[in-house]
Amino acid sequence: MRKFLLGLLLFPVALLAQQKSAIDSALAVLPKLRADSTKVNALHWLSTAYLKADSVKGLTYARNSLALSSSLRWEEGMARSNYIIGVNYDNNFNYPKALAYYNRALLQSKNRNLQRKIVTSIGGVYINKGDYSKALAAYHRALRIDESARDKKGIAKTAMNIASVYCNTKNYPKAIVYFNKSLDQKIQDKPFLAVLNRNLAVVYNNMGQTLKSLEYFEKSIAYYEMTRDKAAIASVLSDIALSYYDMADYEKAIAYSKRSLRVPVDGVPDKVNISFSFGIIGDSYTQKAKTQPNSRMLLDSAVTYLGKAILLHKELNNMRGLYDDYTSLYEAQQLQGDFRKALETYRTSIAYKDSIFNAENKETIRGIEDKRSIEIRDKELKISHLKLQAKERQKWFLIGGLALLGIIGCLLLYQNNHRRKVNRKLNRMNESLEKANRVKTRLLGILNHDLRGPVNSFIHFIQLQKESPELLDETTKRRIEDTTIASAKDLLGSMEDILLWTKNQMENFEPQPKEITVASLFDYMQHHFSAVQDVKFSFDSANENLRLQTDEDYLKTILRNLTANAISAVAEMPQPKISWKAWRENNLVLLSVSDNGAGGNEEQFKALFDPGEVGNIRSGLGLHLIRDLAQAIGCTIEVHSIPGTGTTFTLWFPYKKPDI
Repeated sequence: MRKFLLGLLLFPVALLAQQKSAIDSALAVLPKLRADSTKVNALHWLSTAYLKADSVKGLTYARNSLALSSSLRWEEGMARSNYIIGVNYDNNFNYPKALAYYNRALLQSKNRNLQRKIVTSIGGVYINKGDYSKALAAYHRALRIDESARDKKGIAKTAMNIASVYCNTKNYPKAIVYFNKSLDQKIQDKPFLAVLNRNLAVVYNNMGQTLKSLEYFEKSIAYYEMTRDKAAIASVLSDIALSYYDMADYEKAIAYSKRSLRVPVDGVPDKVNISFSFGIIGDSYTQKAKTQPNSRMLLDSAVTYLGKAILLHKELNNMRGLYDDYTSLYEAQQLQGDFRKALETYRTSIAYKDSIFNAENKETIRGIEDKRSIEIRDKELKISHLKLQAKERQKWFLIGGLALLGIIGCLLLYQNNHRRKVNRKLNRMNESLEKANRVKTRLLGILNHDLRGPVNSFIHFIQLQKESPELLDETTKRRIEDTTIASAKDLLGSMEDILLWTKNQMENFEPQPKEITVASLFDYMQHHFSAVQDVKFSFDSANENLRLQTDEDYLKTILRNLTANAISAVAEMPQPKISWKAWRENNLVLLSVSDNGAGGNEEQFKALFDPGEVGNIRSGLGLHLIRDLAQAIGCTIEVHSIPGTGTTFTLWFPYKKPDI
């Protein structure tokens, strides 16, 4: 069924192609203009002026405008240029490119009026493509822009476009609502009133009020004659022809269609209206042929005009028009008795119908099918149904297979995750056991090394008293007894410290850093080794206010062990000396324990740096213990030993600034 060519205000720009003198003046001034926004506006004006008179020139000036505005980085000029390029492509029925440039312009523009024009033009493209849902969305967006700006003229025009879309989808009540919304704005604009009357005529015609429809068509033509819009007059004449066709007055339908084709149009011919008129003439000849016995000539004329309509609609890529044309051609070929061509034509019309079904799902096929075409169609439907059933079964088999693979994958993933969790638990348990072993070894090393010296002193004194009492005079005996008692007290103190430390570290043998001063640390060391009479201890007290952030018990244990080793190293020296020293170097605090013993070689200190070096219980675990404790508190140890001169152990710590 043919549809009326609804009037849409898609491009409300005054076309100035007829103003040749104005164009000539603009062309004369253009070379003299500076490359700024003024020249961009001049190029844009020329593109608009040539829009329908010469599309090649119009597109050229629009591209020049875009190039200049881009070089100036003028966003609004770029938006206007992209818009006019889109309009040029739109007028030449290149809808994909038109949409591309419209969308670019919409992203660039901040001007509400231009945004409304762009969105309205986008809606017009979708109307021509038969995509009414997208067209409606575009027009509603334009209406929101108009309403936010309180632009009555814009509201009236956009509301009329929305009503026209509803009319195309046969939703006439909504169409009348928006036509009334447009009328309520009371716009005194002759071109606008011409379009509005025309669309009202279409609605009344579709509602079956044909006579009222013709009255509005005549009003529309009167307004168009005032504005001298010949293209619009030709289009309204085609609508009147369709009205007479619907009234079965085929003679008047043909007459008005041919009258429409004879209207001289300025600029580019309106191919949409021409193809529409060809279609009405073809349909009218087909209907006349049904009522006349000798209708061969009428049917030939019908096929000729419908063929012309098809060629134009293909050029315009108008799916709806092609569907109407092929449906009418099928009916004419059927009346001619050319059933083979009729069947091919019918299949083509069905293909075009499928392409526009989503947008026009309420459209139905007009025409009568003969018995043979129905049988062919039913067979094709049965074959298609069987194919669909086979594809459906195949789909379910594939879905079942995918579901099974998914279940297997989920099970494998679950098993893998479970294995990972178990492995993580085992690793944590192994780490805990390893840590516990390290704690035990460290604690045993502390007990062995810290208690070994005093116990050896007791054993030495008891053996000496037992085996050689004659060597001990009263003075020596008293001195050794005093020393032994002092060592025993130190041993008791050390045992109490170690037991208290062990109790605190029972759950987690980890460092517990706190702030300590170097002075308090070396006071402890002097007190601890106060019973050692034969060794001279010295402490450099110049930096006693230095502070450390570390575990005090760990550090005391390290210094006790280093000092005990130093005592052993100077035991045979004539003037044994051990010195403690503290100083600051850059951002480090350094502690040292030095002796004047016999010194040693690298092999003797290997256990301090090599975890693979193993000591024994008899010789003690001192260096291993020092190494482990130093690593625990982040302390670096350096050894400097010169044979015959002595050994110095240096500990490196980060510097702690004193609180002010």
